[in-house]
Amino acid sequence: KAKRIEAALTNDFIAGKLNFYERLGITPVSRFDPRYPPLLPYGIERPPWVLYCMGDVSLLTKTCIAVVGTRTPTAYGREAAEWFGAVLAKAGLPVVSGLAYGIDSYAHAGALRTNGATIAVLGNGLHVHYPREHKELQREIGRRGLVISEFSLNAKPTEKTFPRRNRLIAGIARATVVVEAAVQSGSLHTAGIARNAGRDVFAVPGPVTSPKSAGTLGLLRDGALLAASPADVLAEYGIAPPAAASGERQDLTAEERELLGAMGGEAVTMDDLIARTGRSFGHLHTVLLSLLVKRRVRTLSGSRY
Repeated sequence: KAKRIEAALTNDFIAGKLNFYERLGITPVSRFDPRYPPLLPYGIERPPWVLYCMGDVSLLTKTCIAVVGTRTPTAYGREAAEWFGAVLAKAGLPVVSGLAYGIDSYAHAGALRTNGATIAVLGNGLHVHYPREHKELQREIGRRGLVISEFSLNAKPTEKTFPRRNRLIAGIARATVVVEAAVQSGSLHTAGIARNAGRDVFAVPGPVTSPKSAGTLGLLRDGALLAASPADVLAEYGIAPPAAASGERQDLTAEERELLGAMGGEAVTMDDLIARTGRSFGHLHTVLLSLLVKRRVRTLSGSRY
């Protein structure tokens, strides 16, 4: 078998393959390539010999932070994921995630919103779009960040490919931040791989009454680092928060801070807010509009915020 492989791997064959990938805009990065992620060979089970990449391959050699979590987040989780993605990327730390529904997609979106870098790790081939709804997001990340996979171009996702994707996310990143996770969650699998590989694991605290916070609270109980804000992650590595991002949460009026405090982490209606604050509809409506403009609040179905 070795002789057959040696006979097939002629210079012409290799050149033909490289030309094929170049025409598709794909860069293969092998274990012998200086652009191969420097942390990936250490502590991760069976690091791939080749990564297929679309986008800015130089991101692989930078200090990256993974942001992961449940596929069905609460409004609190979506806000936190986008916030962490935005600030970490703006601070120069590429945000790594798995392009899945929920927390992953909001972390990617937050990074793109600040023109920061983000890396999407796929559980399928580069020519497959999964989930289908993220087709445009995958393309946008390929244009402005990096999309990578260890699978052949047209490989379909299966139950076995997602755990392999998770180990790549944990292996590339210096640290993994878990935003929201139920007790049984794929993001906890990623956090476990990161911890076993000697990487840092952060957990974002959430409401003790929320099932989506059970996994992150468990991580904190077991020794994960607290990430009450992106600044906590940056401080761990001696990085100052970017100027715009550090002021993001301080440019609020007293009325806006009062209303955000009354809202808490779950979706609420106007009636809820009137009951909690004792303020009039007109006053709350004005403050909500201001918070919407500042991207601190978003509207949800059923007239909820």
